[in-house]
Amino acid sequence: MDVSEELNFVAGADDEPRKGDVLVQYNNDDEYRTAYDNIKSELDKAVAFASESMDWKEIRKQLMDVRDKIKGLFLKEDDNNNLNESIRATLESVNQRQTEEQDKLDKESQENFDSVIGQVNEACDFSETSSDFKKSRELLLAAQNSFKSIRLKRSHRDELYRLINSAFDNVSKKQNEDRENYEMECIENYHNLKGKIDAAIDVATKSENFAEARKVLINVQGHIKGLKLKREQRDELYQTIRDAFDSVNQRQEAERSEFNKATTENYDKVRKVVDDAINFAKTSEEYSISREQLINAQNQIKALKLRRDQRDQLFSDIRAVFEELNEKQSSERIEYESECNENFDRLNLKVAEGMNLVEDSSEFNIIRETLITIQGEVRIARLKKDQRNELFGKIREAFANFDKKKNDYYDQRKEDKSHKLHEIKANLEEKISRLEDVLSKDIESLEIQKDKLKEEGIDEFLISEINTKIENIQTRIKEKQESIDQSKARIAEIDLEISKF
Repeated sequence: MDVSEELNFVAGADDEPRKGDVLVQYNNDDEYRTAYDNIKSELDKAVAFASESMDWKEIRKQLMDVRDKIKGLFLKEDDNNNLNESIRATLESVNQRQTEEQDKLDKESQENFDSVIGQVNEACDFSETSSDFKKSRELLLAAQNSFKSIRLKRSHRDELYRLINSAFDNVSKKQNEDRENYEMECIENYHNLKGKIDAAIDVATKSENFAEARKVLINVQGHIKGLKLKREQRDELYQTIRDAFDSVNQRQEAERSEFNKATTENYDKVRKVVDDAINFAKTSEEYSISREQLINAQNQIKALKLRRDQRDQLFSDIRAVFEELNEKQSSERIEYESECNENFDRLNLKVAEGMNLVEDSSEFNIIRETLITIQGEVRIARLKKDQRNELFGKIREAFANFDKKKNDYYDQRKEDKSHKLHEIKANLEEKISRLEDVLSKDIESLEIQKDKLKEEGIDEFLISEINTKIENIQTRIKEKQESIDQSKARIAEIDLEISKF
């Protein structure tokens, strides 16, 4: 029933009472005047409210309530007509205002809709084609925020929310598919690596060459880097390799222990043989027999399992006695000096090559082994004392340069690693800062949605939309918090690594 139809039911003074009406009896004019003044005052308040408010439903309710009360008062015709005319005029004014407001809202809504639809479409298009899920959500949220606080018709607002929500659903779907693909790739990589690692461990377990066993394990360990794996998968594979390294180390340690025990026993035995040969050579004038006994002692040394330092010490002691014998034998002086000079020239060239190797190469193991080999040759070669001392001096200089170069190299590696760790830490801290800013906005957005649920008069559809937004926001908050926690845990790991330098 519209306003004009409602006014047709306003009762006049001459209306016949209808069934159910309660007739009002007035004893005197004062009583009538009081009733009229009261209803007139109530009508004036309703009219004043109608002129100030835009709550069209409440305005009409108040006017209809007054109209119904007028019917029951059975006022004089003029008074009744005047009051109803006032109601009618007020309703016409309200209708006109409401129409104007509606036209204004329609126009403003269309302008606002036109102003934001481009941004919304652009965000939706980006989310449709891009695999950058974070940026997609940021653009969609920005587009959504662009129309939250502007006036829009429900149809316009519903259309914008439909586009945004559809885009969010599409992003979530794509991200789920991406996550599923990631998990499948992780599983495939895990099983491929597991087979390679098991095969490498089998080789390392059976190998008697511990350096080669470690090389096999290091090589297969390098396959893990750069492949997509879940953390628990990566940890499991690394732990399997670490266990294999431990097994190799234990085997080597056990072999080293047995080797040390055997070499100690051999050294004690051959030490007596060498000492007896040396004592004979120092006290005897029989140079050939002395040499024979010293050579025999050398042969026994060569045939036994000994540590390098033990072997070098024994050969050095024998060599010193040989030098004494050589110095005593003037008849052998020329041959002795010739051999010494030849050995000196040959070894001096090797020492020079070793020193050049220190300067030109970064293969520290090769450099060290080369210098030790040359040093061993200098120890046992026939040389004059000054020649031997000169060569040993150059070898010590080469070792000093080698040690400095190696220390500088490892110091630089530590410095580079420390710098890299600080860069990673700075990036993680920046990431945490960005996530915390976005998290703060999500929490603020969550509170806004919760406040909307407390508003009166919202319909079920809007409640459902708000609850969906709350769930989406809570999911984003959880994801961002998990990412922050993971980044903080990685920073703690980095700080621990840095503290070890």
